[in-house]
Amino acid sequence: MKINYTWKHLDRSEAAEKYADEKLERVTKFVQKIVSCEVSFEAIHGEISANMKLHADGNNFNAHNQDKDVYVCIDGLEDKILSQVSKHHDKKSQH
Repeated sequence: MKINYTWKHLDRSEAAEKYADEKLERVTKFVQKIVSCEVSFEAIHGEISANMKLHADGNNFNAHNQDKDVYVCIDGLEDKILSQVSKHHDKKSQH
């Protein structure tokens, strides 16, 4: 899965991007066709705000998390996006 990263008011971190790639790879178990995936990090008042937009299987999924640590933000994004995608996968498989 190819993820586009955006960093606002923060220095780019290749280690954080690699960590996000590994964590978000689990999403591919629930979707078949990923059109685009964008993750943005922004420093706001001393905290890091992370947003993820995933366009897959004809649907848009969005997740947002905010914390002082980038890695905690990535973990939160993973939990939220996996929840949305797995619910969609379950609904789709029931029909």
